[in-house]
Formats: sequence, C-alpha cells, structure tokens
Amino acid sequence: MTRFLGVDLAWGEGTDSRAANESGLVCIDETGTVIDAGWAVGIDAVVAWIVATASPGSVIAVDAPLLVRNETGMRLCEREVGQRYGRWQVSAYPSNLRLPALGGVALFTALEAAGFQYFDGLSTPEADAVVFFEAYPHTTLVGAEEFGYPDARPRYKRLDPGLPVAERRRRRAEVCDDLVSRLQALTSATPPLDLDTHPVTAHLIAEPSPLKESAHKHREDLIDAAICAWTASAWFCWGLERFQILGASDAPDDRGRVPSLLAMARAEQRSKPNIPISAYITSAPQPASLQPVEPVARQATTVHDLDEGHMKKKEYAQNDAPAESNTIEFVPGGAANADASPAASTRAPSPAPTTVELLRSATWHLEHARVVGHPDDVEFEAARSALAEAVFDLEHVQYGETTRG
Repeated sequence: MTRFLGVDLAWGEGTDSRAANESGLVCIDETGTVIDAGWAVGIDAVVAWIVATASPGSVIAVDAPLLVRNETGMRLCEREVGQRYGRWQVSAYPSNLRLPALGGVALFTALEAAGFQYFDGLSTPEADAVVFFEAYPHTTLVGAEEFGYPDARPRYKRLDPGLPVAERRRRRAEVCDDLVSRLQALTSATPPLDLDTHPVTAHLIAEPSPLKESAHKHREDLIDAAICAWTASAWFCWGLERFQILGASDAPDDRGRVPSLLAMARAEQRSKPNIPISAYITSAPQPASLQPVEPVARQATTVHDLDEGHMKKKEYAQNDAPAESNTIEFVPGGAANADASPAASTRAPSPAPTTVELLRSATWHLEHARVVGHPDDVEFEAARSALAEAVFDLEHVQYGETTRG
C-alpha cells in the first residue's frame, strides 16, 4: 500500500552552539491510517526518518523551499502564491541563496543522495520511485474545499494584533483546535486522513491547544506535517484535477528541474495553464502500465488524461504562448537592463527585491527569532504578527487583490 509522508521542515540546520528547531513528521497510507508521526531535530534525523519510513512508490510533500537557484529576491513559485492566493491572506516567504538558513536545500541534496527523486509536477517519475515535492499547507487549507475556508486562511499560527493582548493566545488556541476538528473530519474524505489511528496524532484531538509559544509551535509543526501528508495523498489521488503547479514557467536547472510548488486550488485560484506539451515528454523509463501518449496537435488549448505510473495527472497542450503573460520572473540586472537586449529573454525585467519582498524577509527572520530568542514573549509575538499582517495588506495592493475587511 502506498505511503504518503508529510514533512514540516525547520529551515535552520542548527549550529555547534544551538540545535536546530523541530521538524514535524507524519506518514499515512491510502486508507488514511497514520503509520508514524512525531518530530525530529536536524536534517540528518529527518532524512533518517524518511529513509526508514518510505517504501517504493511513496510520495513525500515537504513544507520548505527545496530547489533554490536565485541569488536574491524570491522564486517565481513564491510570487505566484501571492498572486493566486493573496485574497485568502496566503503568501510565501521569499527564499534565495543569500538566506542564512536553507534547510530545504540541504534536505533536497540528502534525499537525492538516498536515491529519491525530486518531482516538480512537469516530468514523469520512474516506476516505483520515491518522489518528493514542495508543498505549502496554507494553499491546501484554502485550496481544498474539504477544510471549509472559502474566504481566508485560519489564524492558527499567529496572534491576532487586532485583539486585546490578554485574548490573543486564547483565540489562537481556539482557531487551532477548530482546524484540528476539520482535520479529524477527513476520515470520510477522498483521500481520507484518520488522526485517531496513531497515539501522537490522536493527542491533537484529545488535548486542547496550548497557549505558550514554544508548546504551540511544537503542536503546529505536527499539524502542518499532517496537512502535508494529506496533500501528498491528494496529489496521488487527484493530480492536476485539483492542483496547480506554481512556478511552472520558471527556468529549469541544468538537469531540467524547475523550482515549483504543487498547490491545491479552487477554480478561482487558478491561472490559465501555460505548461507546454514538451514538459511531459521525457526519456525516463515508463512503467509497463503506462499507455503511450499520442502526440497532441498544438492548435487550441486542450486537456488530456495521462496516467503517469503512480502519479495521475492531466496533460496540457496549447498553442503558441500569448504575447502577454500573467507571470513575472526575475532577470539579472533588473530594470537597468530592461532595454539592453529585449530579444535575449522572454522574461519580464524586474528590479531588485521589492518593498514587499524586503518586508517578507524581515518577517522570516522574526519567525525564527520568536522560537530562538523569544519563545514565550507575547509582546514580541504581537509585533511580529502585526508586521506579517502589514505585509499581506501591501501584497494585496501590489497584486491588485481586494484588501482584508
């Protein structure tokens, strides 16, 4: 039976003087039974758990940037999170090679060394391969109707700066408990998730959410790992019928891999597909059960069913790309090189990191500082939450979305 692993990875790898933060880990099977669940500290411990838990054909969803190639700014997939999900108060932290903590990149390298395959949603995995891809729990929460969040993400991580200080932690705990109840209700969903089948995840149901920051973060990591595990199972079940590939048009690396994020999406969260048919044509060995795919005429935009071994997706084909695109990519040199050689690149020139991106970098550092230096300081947490909310508001303006009510 296929196993689905969810990893809520701590970005920091730790130092000689300070251990890494905890990473949440959950593994489920096709029936929704929780095979294993818990926490690990450090990349080596996470890899050891994955190697011991995964089996041929397993699918792993990781909440962390895995393939990072840009020196500064943010990746296209992260920008598209804000573009597609900004109305639901969902945005992604910017990741680049200058960040001091990139645990996902280290995990990417270690998993490939262990023989697992990175999956960007645009290629065909080998038969029985263990594949891992980048996911984001917030896009699952607002993109999957099963959770019942049609208007905005739940505030189960951050304190609400709009409430009196004495009420903020209590309200966050209530929202977190409500989210757990929605996860519990997935026992009858397709695919299912049954938290009661393992003592660690059952504890989420049996005990109320704690108020202190360190204890809440411990619980939150496990919740996000469970969401990631269910996301991996949902991809296996639904593929592009209910997912979109964020960052699909980003430039591939020298091995043809794209820094993408597989996100569950409602119809109103999707953009016009811009995935060329050639993206699905690879020289990788095909499983015996895979029927040959007939060439598709590049005339009108069409959708074709494609059974790619243990990953069921849909295949997109479309005519020549339109003159205007709704995606944005960075190019070296930014606006200074906008007119230097217009024919040299089809990507839109972009300046150095925007104000929104710089502020999101600030919230990233505060996100880690809250656990390292201020684990239970409610005033610090309130300030960090207020900055994060300001970033969401600015991002809505930048992407032309309606602001929060």
